[in-house]
Amino acid sequence: MGSPGSETPVNLLASFALSTALFVIIPAYASSLEAQALLKWKSSLLNQNLSTSSLFSWTLPPQNATGSNATVSSPYSWYGISCNPARSVIGINLTNSNIRGTLNEFPFSSLPYLTYIDMYINELFGGIPPQVSLLTNLTYLDLSFNQLSGKIPREISNLMKLEVLHLLSNKLSGSIPDEIGQFRLLNELALLARLYIYNNSFSGPIPLEIGNLTNLEEIYMDTNFLMGPIPPTFGKLTKLTQLHVYDNELSGSIPPELGNLKLLRQLALHYNNLTSSIPSTSGNLTELTLLYLYGNMLSGNIPDDLGNLRAMINL
Repeated sequence: MGSPGSETPVNLLASFALSTALFVIIPAYASSLEAQALLKWKSSLLNQNLSTSSLFSWTLPPQNATGSNATVSSPYSWYGISCNPARSVIGINLTNSNIRGTLNEFPFSSLPYLTYIDMYINELFGGIPPQVSLLTNLTYLDLSFNQLSGKIPREISNLMKLEVLHLLSNKLSGSIPDEIGQFRLLNELALLARLYIYNNSFSGPIPLEIGNLTNLEEIYMDTNFLMGPIPPTFGKLTKLTQLHVYDNELSGSIPPELGNLKLLRQLALHYNNLTSSIPSTSGNLTELTLLYLYGNMLSGNIPDDLGNLRAMINL
């Protein structure tokens, strides 16, 4: 008999087998729950049980399935689904997949590892559920070119890891929530690189808090019903290369703080109700290739400083 602290090769082998079994069973069980949750959402969609459906591969094997067929209970082999090595869902790409329905039954609470959602060009309708805030690892969210309506839920500000948000070409309305300015880490580094919410029905003012997103590179807020002034806090977005807020109801003057945006290449402010004169600080935007200011009520002289814009192509 060995000493109390010793283990025989048989005991070591048994321990290894048990730990391996637990490692395999727990992720498999978790991925099976994710599969069932996704199937519940699929069942709420319209026309997704047809053989021509993009989600036709979203099925579970019969309960008496054995061998390799049983592993299909994980969604790793389903259309549009990406999984990590433990076969938990980390990405959903259903771009242009003829998905018609709502997000009401989407399993936000059952996909803790999800980092990527792309449902661009589909027929999603209804609102964006506040439960989207449960996807705390999400870095990419694209719901553009759908028929989503209602307001952006304020709870979306809980997605602190979000880098890309695309909501363009929907029927979203209401004010842009101030909380959208909270997409940043504790070190004040904003992670949101692109903000696309154009071609909706947003109204009200542009939140000053957007100036906190200091890593923003592109803003597309055009073709809405936004009103009030262009926030002077935009002058803090020094990484910005594109600023499109045209075709709204913005008023007031063009903030001289926009002259801080030394990397800006496109500035489109046309078709608003802007007044006063063009600020001389516009001459600081030496990377600018496009400047659209028409369709406003600007007055005064064109500043000589615009002569500094030697990269200009469209003025």
